[in-house]
Amino acid sequence: MEIVHIRGPPRLIVVERDMSDAPLPTGADPAAPQQANAAPQENVDKPTCCENCQANCQDDCTQPAVVEPVEQVPEEQIQPEQISNGNGRKYVIVRHGLMRQIGQFSHDLSRVPPPGAKVVIRTDRGVEIGEVLRGVANDGCQRCMTQEQLSAFVHANGPEYPFKRGGTVLRVANSQDIVDARHLENSARDEAKLCRQMIRSSRLQMRLVTVEHLLGGERIIFYFTAETRVDFRDLVRTLASEFRTRIEMRQVGARDEARIVADYERCGRQCCCQAYMKDLRPVSMRMAKTQKATLDPSKISGRCGRLMCCLRYEDVCYEELRRQLPRKNTWVRIEGDKVGRVIDGQIITQLVRLIMPDNSQLVVPNEEILERDVAPPQLPPRAEPRPPRPIKQRPTKPLRDEAADYSAADEDVEAAPVLPDGPIEAVQPA
Repeated sequence: MEIVHIRGPPRLIVVERDMSDAPLPTGADPAAPQQANAAPQENVDKPTCCENCQANCQDDCTQPAVVEPVEQVPEEQIQPEQISNGNGRKYVIVRHGLMRQIGQFSHDLSRVPPPGAKVVIRTDRGVEIGEVLRGVANDGCQRCMTQEQLSAFVHANGPEYPFKRGGTVLRVANSQDIVDARHLENSARDEAKLCRQMIRSSRLQMRLVTVEHLLGGERIIFYFTAETRVDFRDLVRTLASEFRTRIEMRQVGARDEARIVADYERCGRQCCCQAYMKDLRPVSMRMAKTQKATLDPSKISGRCGRLMCCLRYEDVCYEELRRQLPRKNTWVRIEGDKVGRVIDGQIITQLVRLIMPDNSQLVVPNEEILERDVAPPQLPPRAEPRPPRPIKQRPTKPLRDEAADYSAADEDVEAAPVLPDGPIEAVQPA
């Protein structure tokens, strides 16, 4: 008889199993006699939890106890990155590294680590420590994803979504692994300080962001930013001879730099690129104009100096709401058989501003518009304009001949007397 413990209400499950070839538990005496197999009981509780996550299910889980493999696809139709869990192995989704990469990792642990547990994994970079996000099962339960759900999630995020498969969970991280990881984080600061000194001495046009030291010590990754292409081969040789391990130099952009070193944004929440965003797609100014946000770069830029990422993932909602509004300069019909021309619209509130034929303005909700793209109303003909009043012209003086004026002026002027030469004697009054 074997006692199986399952989370939930206390219950005893008796399972008939051949224990002749079963391995002995740790610390058991090989010479001790084993108990005979007990006969199966009639009234027993059937396990209702899938084998992949029996330690994490809730009481109301109703999934079968047998993990059924998914439907096999011909090998020629399977892409290398689309191979799913069809071999009955157990998988978990783990986040690891400074770039917070996500991948599917297989494991042979007796119990699936709960979400948030630290595990030691082996990736294509080496041995490192990661955090469990969720378990993966073929049928799944309330705390596990099915392979179909996982594949749909990856494909919905586009081909550039950084999701990897093929890693392995070595063990659940123990206290010594946590201490070693913290020690490597502290030593990475000294390594970064030394690398910055070498960069200054070599006069390289690059700026070091941070250093990542893997748990297994297989390599040290230096993240840097640079405006142009940098020849750092001599720097790599110097660092390799100094630390006696493999050196990897990885250039990152402004958004990746913010993902590594940023903490909180102006909204008071953790930066999206560091919290959950994995695919950092470009953000255009058109998205800010669609949302009618301020065009001041200092108010719509994030910690990286680029446009905020929230403008991009809100753009889908804004575009869908914008399509529901009538286009500008089109005529619409509202209640009361009134016709007006659209001059503006509010995307969030779904309000439309109209100008009526009598030049009055009216704001109506979008749902009150009965008909769109109607013909403009026939305006009454305008009265004939009055003839322009004649302009009174003042009589102008005839132009005078300048030469004649000068000659006439010369005739009117009397000739001045000519004074005699010599001193002038004063004339005494009589």
